[in-house]
Amino acid sequence: MLNTKQVALLTVTLVNCFVALSVSALDIDKVKVQSNILDNTFFQELDAGLRLNLDSNRFDGIYREDQQDGYTYDSQLRRARLSLKLPIAKNWSSKLQVALNEGDDSYEIKDLYIRYKGFDVADIKIGQSKEPFGLENLTSSANTLLTERALAVFALGRSKGINLSNYTSQYTWSVGAYNVEQNGKVKADGDKAYTARATFSPVNTIASYNHIGVAYSKRDLQGAEYELKTNGGVDSAVNLVDTKNIAADTVEKSGVEIAWGRGPLSLQGEYQRLQINASEALENATYEGYYSQLSYFLTDDHRAYKKGRFTSVKPSSSAGAWELILRKGTLQSVHIGSANKNTDIEIVSTVLGVNYYLSKRIKFMLNAIDTDASGIDNGNSGSALSLRAQIKL
Repeated sequence: MLNTKQVALLTVTLVNCFVALSVSALDIDKVKVQSNILDNTFFQELDAGLRLNLDSNRFDGIYREDQQDGYTYDSQLRRARLSLKLPIAKNWSSKLQVALNEGDDSYEIKDLYIRYKGFDVADIKIGQSKEPFGLENLTSSANTLLTERALAVFALGRSKGINLSNYTSQYTWSVGAYNVEQNGKVKADGDKAYTARATFSPVNTIASYNHIGVAYSKRDLQGAEYELKTNGGVDSAVNLVDTKNIAADTVEKSGVEIAWGRGPLSLQGEYQRLQINASEALENATYEGYYSQLSYFLTDDHRAYKKGRFTSVKPSSSAGAWELILRKGTLQSVHIGSANKNTDIEIVSTVLGVNYYLSKRIKFMLNAIDTDASGIDNGNSGSALSLRAQIKL
């Protein structure tokens, strides 16, 4: 449940957005802030966005920390994010995104960068942004098919650094150098990370696309401890995997991604591999994760694909759009070093989802999750139901 501080923080966010949003109709694609007092290009081109995800979950079995019979129920504000795209000058742009932390009562800067688009060969981005790794990871959480991303937990988050990228209708590429900083998986600051991704889309029309992509990242941890963990698709549940901390010299992540879409039907899959090169060679560990998923619209609609990722669905009818999703995902250990006391693990998850898009800005999601596991401390199986209401302005 939301506590008093979270409600207060959310209220401040809403008030800050109200002035920007109240001057615009909710059915436009972008919110333009215009000033009647200052007829200034800055105010005319300033874009503001707000997104709220409200979740309600019911789960049992391995998703419960106490491992008792029966279900646990909870509700939470999963995301509350305010974004501002600020004009600077010709060929220059910037973005600021602020999030209300899901784990505590504070604000967190998600995106904070400037971008230069004046060169033909590449755009340059400097600041904090998502590293280019993984199709589902780079697709905004507002546009993913299910409430949580797949079991392949090796996707990278946001980091401070510099990125070069370019795209056409058929290909994209992106490469960046970033600082390795302490986060939920890395327990202390490291040195540098180098991450790259390339995609190819020989077919790319409004309702049809083919997609193949590859990505790689190498991270210099300089002996910082690394931990692998996942909640198994239910954010408020206990972590199904929470390995011991491994002092690591480097961590390498690689991935292959494919997607295909024709009208209402789309297919998507990824394979990712994580190699932990420990300071003590006997603690080296390797994990892999992969998933495949199918989406089908019952209405005359389709998934929107652009620039190597998926974008917002805009229903073709005022009655909205209905979508069915099926996903199968696996996370497993490939190698556990002899000095590592972790046991081999394997988690297999099946998710059936139903999405209803009332409009481009309002979406409802229902997921039924069934998970089997071996090699973890919290049991062998569990199930969950997750309901989400999403508002995006």
